[in-house]
Amino acid sequence: MNWRGVRLAAVFVALIYQGCVDEESELIEQRSCSYDFYYEPEGRPKSVAVIGDFNGWQPWELAPAKPSGFRGSFTIGTGRHAYRYLVDGKEVLDPENPLTIFGRDGVEHSALVLEDCTCPTWRVKSAEVLDAQMRLVVEFVASASTRLPLDYQTFVAMIDGHQLTESFVTPPVDDSGVFTIKSQELPKGKHRLQISAKDAGGVETQPFTLPFWVEDKAFDWSKALVYQVITDRFRRGGEQLDTSAGITFRNGGNWAGITEAIKDKTFAKLGVNAIWISPAIKNVEGEWPGFDDRVYQAYHGYWPISQREIEPQFGDKRDLHQLISTAHQNGIRVILDVVPNHVHINHPWFSQHRREWFNHPNIDCVCGRECSWGADIEHCWFTDYLADLNWKNAEVLDAVLTDIAWWIHEFDLDGLRVDAVPMMPRLVTRHLRDLTNRLFPAEAPHFYLVGETFTGSMGRDQIRWYLGPYGLSGQFDFPLMWALRSVIGQGHGSMTSLLDELDEGTKAWAGSGAVMSHMIGNHDVARFITVATGDESNPDAPQPSNPEPYKLTALAQIFVLTQPGIPVLYQGDEIGLAGGGDPDNRRPMPAVLTAHQQSVLDQVRVVGRLRTDTDAFTAGKRSDLIRSDDHLVYRMDGVQDFAIVALNRSKTPVKVMVDVNNTDTEGLKDCLGGLVSPHDDGKLEIVIPAMGAQVIAPNCSG
Repeated sequence: MNWRGVRLAAVFVALIYQGCVDEESELIEQRSCSYDFYYEPEGRPKSVAVIGDFNGWQPWELAPAKPSGFRGSFTIGTGRHAYRYLVDGKEVLDPENPLTIFGRDGVEHSALVLEDCTCPTWRVKSAEVLDAQMRLVVEFVASASTRLPLDYQTFVAMIDGHQLTESFVTPPVDDSGVFTIKSQELPKGKHRLQISAKDAGGVETQPFTLPFWVEDKAFDWSKALVYQVITDRFRRGGEQLDTSAGITFRNGGNWAGITEAIKDKTFAKLGVNAIWISPAIKNVEGEWPGFDDRVYQAYHGYWPISQREIEPQFGDKRDLHQLISTAHQNGIRVILDVVPNHVHINHPWFSQHRREWFNHPNIDCVCGRECSWGADIEHCWFTDYLADLNWKNAEVLDAVLTDIAWWIHEFDLDGLRVDAVPMMPRLVTRHLRDLTNRLFPAEAPHFYLVGETFTGSMGRDQIRWYLGPYGLSGQFDFPLMWALRSVIGQGHGSMTSLLDELDEGTKAWAGSGAVMSHMIGNHDVARFITVATGDESNPDAPQPSNPEPYKLTALAQIFVLTQPGIPVLYQGDEIGLAGGGDPDNRRPMPAVLTAHQQSVLDQVRVVGRLRTDTDAFTAGKRSDLIRSDDHLVYRMDGVQDFAIVALNRSKTPVKVMVDVNNTDTEGLKDCLGGLVSPHDDGKLEIVIPAMGAQVIAPNCSG
């Protein structure tokens, strides 16, 4: 695309206000430096005041306000502040504010995060993408301290780093500061619109970035199908992986290899529209002891020694930019794994701030050794070389969030996977959500935050604790994962318990607005196929030759792929790759597949692409048609599409008759190639293969 770099000065010169440009304008909006406190009491207190670090914890009285609250507006400085309400002399948290921060006396207080009100900014009035064109109406908002108007000669609007010419920008007809920006037709993919300017006093506006997508179908995260990439074990650009060093050392995977996979449609063939990649931050060199008497290299990315340096083993900044831009051009979102809980002891922070920024600087509280994984999880060290950050120090929170903001902006990320969520106070993920809300206007796509709260089969309450509109967008549904492994992988219990598990999860997450992630495994547990063979305790589990565990692996994947939520394919699970516990579950991807592995891949591809093309699974309501110990049949009804899913874990085929609720049965077919026999009475006769599935739909275009 050719963009001419012509400034807008010629257009705007005639619009500079009659009179001096440094005069205040009454027509433009102005920021306020006041913060409005409002407290709605449960009873009838006589007095309410606000106390905080901004007033030396001395009370500022609030006045009674209709109908039954107390209100007061005060000027408070820029930054992150701790405060509480003083209600008839008793301190209470602000019940309407989800943000907290450690402050006075080392306890949690309500938190304010205030921007610099003396800096002019922008306010979006409307934004939409129509016919591959972005149309944005944006308003200049003047500094609270001066109310000086915009210096039009400094106005610059850019899309994807290319400056827009005057033909794409309609300036204000008066000095109201309202601009209309309309792009030319843009190619499919993700784009960024950025605006910069100065006011008449030379003060720069706050940075303005609006990411947006041009695509055939509107996306939200309920429509995502995520592929988890262990960068070091996935693919090496232009070369084979080097596995000679062994499973605990680097195998040579890099970002160029992931970019190749995007280009050769590896992900598109699976229906994948989002990838989760390993941490990109620079990690420690050398070998470090594991829990199993072996030494390890930091191939996984979870031992950072920097905050903004790139991991050189994966490539350079250009390689990471290329990966992400290629993904965006192909309609794929990118989720980056981040590690806010800890740093490696070789990180400069540990030598510079050991006593102030870290819990247990004497390394005397390692989880599971001197300290408990339960009671001490928020402050114990993961190992004696991974220093646990002390979130009671506000400088730590500011430093970590500032660096995460840099990664988000620098690499145009679409989401983050947050490592080790329970090892940090909940306030960390809430401030992370607050950060992403502030980085972009409300009209931007939702920035997805998914957390890792590793639990057992009864962990819903712990998982739920971190969800909500002011918290994580979703979490990994570990209780469902364990149920799938038990019921399908090991043949325990009844297949109906899987549907019950889904329903219990739906109840648990209700009201949170979360879009949960479902999976059959991840990089911290033995592979599903290895569980199905009973070899999960084997640190070098064999790749099975028997077709049965491959069939069960495909069956479990199909269950996940046909449910609302976000299916997550952990690399290798789409082919039935074997592996015991960590690190055996992180084997490199094979260059050549066996016939059994290819069979799993073929089924996952069909159902994955069908999921992307239909709303039956992404927005569908489930109706259970048959519930039995060894087989299930359920119908998924979306807004536009429907599908019928039949699953059988037994070793013999099952013939069933299904009432499809008066739906025309003509044209229905099994997208996996099985036999479907329609009857005149609106019923379907289907044969569910042994340890197999049918996914029946009127259109199998996926």
